[in-house]
Amino acid sequence: MDSTGVYNDGFSARQINCTISVTNGHLHIYLQNETRDLLIWDLKNLKSCHLNGSHIIIKYGEYPHHTLECNGEVAKEIYRIWSGNHFIRKAEGLTFSSKRVMVISLIVLFIALGVFTLFYVLPWAGEKAANLIPISTEVQLGESIGEMYAKESDMNDSANYYMHQFVKQLELDDTYKIDVKVVQSEDINAFALPGGKIFVYSGIIEKMENYEELVALLGHEVTHVLNRHSLKNICRSAATSIVVASLFGDVTGIGAGILSQAEQFKQLDYSRDLETEADNNGLQIMVENKVNPQGMLDLLRLLKEEGTEMPKFMKYLSTHPDTDSRISNILNNPELKNEFPENEKLKELFIKVKGCI
Repeated sequence: MDSTGVYNDGFSARQINCTISVTNGHLHIYLQNETRDLLIWDLKNLKSCHLNGSHIIIKYGEYPHHTLECNGEVAKEIYRIWSGNHFIRKAEGLTFSSKRVMVISLIVLFIALGVFTLFYVLPWAGEKAANLIPISTEVQLGESIGEMYAKESDMNDSANYYMHQFVKQLELDDTYKIDVKVVQSEDINAFALPGGKIFVYSGIIEKMENYEELVALLGHEVTHVLNRHSLKNICRSAATSIVVASLFGDVTGIGAGILSQAEQFKQLDYSRDLETEADNNGLQIMVENKVNPQGMLDLLRLLKEEGTEMPKFMKYLSTHPDTDSRISNILNNPELKNEFPENEKLKELFIKVKGCI
């Protein structure tokens, strides 16, 4: 690759025309002077190299520097070779301290990416994957977990009978078959499994004073079922444990990761958004069934009275809404203003459920 250019020796203002070629990383400069001198410059050792469009100015040697200007493809080729060598030399010029800082920075970045993937990307992907699971599979999963839980729990069959009658009185979305079971326990708790199974502890029923509270509780838990909150939670948790087990080659750990979620349903902790959504939809279910929505407030106040409030500073860190926030949310819901006559049938069944506790 040849071109023409202009050379200056740095000692005078004389410009000498020349012919230039690039061979094996070296610049061959054939001067058109009286003695037809040949100059060979190693492109690694250029003092500077400035390319503007297709025009290049390069300097070589100690001060006063030799200079050379040329245009065209040769100019671009010179710059390409020089810039590549320049980058390598800069990397080679890094001090040991700089290299150590770079290595540490890369390790920190790698760990940060790992943590971000483990705690945010995988749970997010797991939750999105929940939407791909057919309802039939979701129901099977919930039944498997429910059977396992029922075997380990003290089920109140008498209360279950009247609870079944109570649920039959409610108009609910029939996407899932809602099956509510009463667990004999002093715990103030209730939880929903994927697919429609809901477990209500006798402890919370015992504390209730009216059937509206029970409708509010069921409306809340039914929303967790209908909006697949339970399934999304199990997929979020299982996604991380499955990947961790895979990384360590623990095949049995993958299955254990999924099954371990069953025990966690008793303490299932939904996000602020999901709990608020369940409260609001639960209230809407009460209105659709012409049940006094004040029951939702009564239920939340019962939970506040019986529950252990988290320290104030923790309320801002927790993803789970505190009871005061839930009460405030319901107080701002316009559906709360609806008034309905008492439902004698629900009231009667509620008394029978409580009578079995």
